[in-house]
Amino acid sequence: MIKRTELAINTETSHQILWRCLDTEGVDTCLFSRQPDGWQLSGTAIFRHQFEIVRLDYQIWCDPDWNSLAARVNGWNGSRELNIDLERTTRHGWQLSGAPIIGVDGLVDVDLGFTPATNTNAIKRLNLRPGEKAEITAVWLDIGDWTFKPLPQIYHRRSDQLITYISPLNDYQADLEVDSFGIVRCYPNLWQAV
Repeated sequence: MIKRTELAINTETSHQILWRCLDTEGVDTCLFSRQPDGWQLSGTAIFRHQFEIVRLDYQIWCDPDWNSLAARVNGWNGSRELNIDLERTTRHGWQLSGAPIIGVDGLVDVDLGFTPATNTNAIKRLNLRPGEKAEITAVWLDIGDWTFKPLPQIYHRRSDQLITYISPLNDYQADLEVDSFGIVRCYPNLWQAV
């Protein structure tokens, strides 16, 4: 089991952001915090999805190189309670509440489909220079059916502040504006930092 440290906020080693949702009503806020054993993302997203109101608290734990180790999501979607506990196993597979997830062995990035926060762990891990491109596959939480599945992704760094993100499975492409740390500030038509 991954050791999950309590969130200790140090303003010299933490970064925070507030996003406004552009395609529906909602907000999301996240704190990226350096921990003794890596990084922790901790946030809350509140938004409207398919005529329901969704409220989710989330945490992602990463090692010092930004490989995702575990994720937790708690909250609700309308009247449905959500308690998601995702963890990487020692065999490089992933478990959801102790049960193996098929088709995601060897993947190192977690993408929670409801927040732009989890693009940062991939951006930081890849550490691309301007002009460089990488194709990865993430363990993706699809909020259409609230299941985890593999999601191929392409990141192409155009400049220090601009990354082209492509999700072929979703037929989606956008130029993400990022800050100097690697946090998405503008996710076209979806999220905007305020």
